[in-house]
Order: sequence, then C-alpha cells, then structure tokens
Amino acid sequence: MKVEKDVSTRKPFHQKSWLMWLFLFIFPPVGLILLWKQNKFSKVKKIILTVLASIYFITPIIIIVNTTVPLFYNHDDVVEAFTEKVSEQDLSYSMQVIEEEKHLITSELSNDIILLENIDNNERVQEIIMIGQGSGTDIIHIMGILIEITNPNLEKAEIGEILTKLRLFDEDYEFTGNELTVEENLIRYHLKYDESSGVIFSVSKVN
Repeated sequence: MKVEKDVSTRKPFHQKSWLMWLFLFIFPPVGLILLWKQNKFSKVKKIILTVLASIYFITPIIIIVNTTVPLFYNHDDVVEAFTEKVSEQDLSYSMQVIEEEKHLITSELSNDIILLENIDNNERVQEIIMIGQGSGTDIIHIMGILIEITNPNLEKAEIGEILTKLRLFDEDYEFTGNELTVEENLIRYHLKYDESSGVIFSVSKVN
C-alpha cells in the first residue's frame, strides 16, 4: 500500500515579501534585488517601485553632497587650530578679536595683519581672509599656517608647493592687478594685491 504525503511548498527565505519591504525601507539596493526576484508583482509595478525606491535612496545622498561643509564649525575652532600651529613653530602671533559682527569676526594677528572670518547663520566659519601690509616673512608665515590648519593632512613640502604656485617666491612676478588661485583637497586659496589694503589671501571651500 502506497502512502502519499502532502508536502507544502515553502517560499525561499529571500522571496519573503516582508523581507523585501524591510530592505526597501532600510537599504533600497538590496530591497530592489529582492523585488525583482518576486513573482507576485507585474513588471510595471516593479518598475514603479524601483523608481520610487531609487529616489528614496539617492535624495539624501544628493542633499549631503551638496551641503556646504564649513572650514570650521565655530570661531573657537579657528583660534585653537591657529594657536596650536603657532606654538609648534615657536612664533609670536596670536588672534585678538577687535570687532565682532553677526556674520564677520575681525581679529588682529600683528600690527599690520588682520584676519576676517565670514560666519554663516549657524556660526560656522565659511571663509577666512587675511589682509596684510607687514613684512613678507610675516605674511608668508601666516599664509602657511592658514594652509596648514585648513588642510591638515598636507606635508610641509606640499604646503610649500601651494605657496610656490601662488608665486610668493617669484621676485619677478607682478602681483598688482593680478590674482592667483590654487585648489587643494577641495580647499581654495586665493591671493591678490590691492594698493590700499595690501596682500589679500582668502581660504574657502570649493563649491
């Protein structure tokens, strides 16, 4: 006598609907793979879900990429970084705030050199501008420090290369009426000379 057994077919684990919906929510790329392995949806529905899941996954990434990352998250971070580098190099510069407005902090570094910090609504530092009329040595020292604190992974030689590209060691270069820009690791360094203000060196993020 032959005994027949009822064998219930079970879906493979990866074809469980709840697992697909879970991954579509927490990690759409995996969810989409599981979606296209499902047999219960029509091709049109799969395409619609793929478009919606892709938008859901990509939109936050686009927002993060396009969000402007500040040079520093506040003025105190600038002071701390600057003071640390000055101490390491045994220099005598210090940042003394002489004027503070809503979107601008002005500090004195020496008798002839000031530093401007452009601040956004969240008190983050988006740009640093050095204006100097002092000796060339002081200006180069401070420019080097600003490059170092905004690009801390650079070696000394790489900092020197940026200063060289800005033509600071080129005695024949005519700065008046000319402007130079160097970009390194998404940081923009811009140098120009104004007869009334002197050397103007700005540091900002590359948009």
